[in-house]
Amino acid sequence: MKRIVSTITAVAAVALSVALAPQALAATTVQGGPYTGLSSDAPTNIHLALSNYPTTHGLYVLEAVKPATSARPMTTNAATQLWLSTDTTGGAKSIKGDVVLVVDNGHSWGADCLHQECGIFIRLDHTATSDTSEDQFIPLTFAASAGTGSTTPAPTSGAATGLGPDLLTVTANGKALAQNVPGTISYRTPLTFVVTTGSGVKATLKSYTPDLCPVTGNVVDALKGTGACDIAITSAGDATHGPITAHFPLIVSPGVQSIKITSASLKIGKSATLSALTGFGEKVTYKSASKSCSVKGSAVKALAVGTCSVTATAAGTANYAALSTSVVVTVKK
Repeated sequence: MKRIVSTITAVAAVALSVALAPQALAATTVQGGPYTGLSSDAPTNIHLALSNYPTTHGLYVLEAVKPATSARPMTTNAATQLWLSTDTTGGAKSIKGDVVLVVDNGHSWGADCLHQECGIFIRLDHTATSDTSEDQFIPLTFAASAGTGSTTPAPTSGAATGLGPDLLTVTANGKALAQNVPGTISYRTPLTFVVTTGSGVKATLKSYTPDLCPVTGNVVDALKGTGACDIAITSAGDATHGPITAHFPLIVSPGVQSIKITSASLKIGKSATLSALTGFGEKVTYKSASKSCSVKGSAVKALAVGTCSVTATAAGTANYAALSTSVVVTVKK
C-alpha cells in the first residue's frame, strides 16, 4: 500500500511540474483587430498585441491566402509583411507594443479576399525556417464593395439622395488609377492627381495616412521609402449625380537618387564643375580611370581628346538606394 501511495505521489508531482513548467514552445498569443467586415475599397490597419512570443527568433507577420492543406501559404502580400523581433539591430521592428499590419482585398498581390479565405499568417523568421511551432493563421473577412467598375467607385451617401454616385476618372502623373487597385509612389517623388467627375464639380483629395503621404491640393508626396497610403477622393455630386468618396491606395517604394549633370563637353585644359550633391542631398564622389580627364572633388578637367567616363557614387538610406552612375565627358581640341 505504501508503495502504491508513493507511486501516486510521484506521478502527481510529475504532473504538477509539467503543469507549472513554462510553455517554451507555445505559439505566440495574438490579440487585436479588426478581423471582420474589412473594407474591400481601401487598405485597413490591423492593430495587434503579441505576447508569449519567442525571444531567440523573430516572427514574420503577413496577409495571406489560407492554403488547402497544412502547408504554409503560397499567395501572400509581401509588400506589407512585418518582421518582428525582440532584437531590432538587424532591421526587424519591435515585437512589443502596438503592431500595425496593413491588409487589403488582395487584388494587388494576386488574391481575391472577398471570395477566398484570407487571413494573417504568423511564422518564425529566416533564422528558423523549418520550425513550424509558431505557425498560426487568423482569418479575416471583407465586406462586399458597392462599386460597379474601375472608374465608378462605391457611393458613400448617394443612396440617401436616390441618385447614382458621381463618376470619377483619376490619373496620377498621367497614369490612370482605379479604385481598390494599389498604385505606386516613390519617396519624395510627388504625384499630381487629375480628377474628372461626371457631374463636372471639383473633387477633393484627403489622405488617411497623412504622416506618410500628405496631400497639398491635388499633389500627394511620400515622406518615407516604404509603407502603404490611403488617398480618398470625394465629389459632392449635383442635381443628377449623387455624392461619392472613393479610395485609391498607393504602395510606397524607395526613391531613386539622381544628379543634374550627367554629361559635359570640354576643350583640352578646361574644367567643369559637376553636381556636388544628389537630388536627396547626399554628397557625390567622382572617380575617373580615363587618361582623357581627371577629377578632383566635383571638378573635372579635360586632358586629352577622347571620351572620358566618370563614375559617380553616393550613399543611400532606408528611403532611397545608393547612387551609382556615370557622367560622360567629351574632350575636344
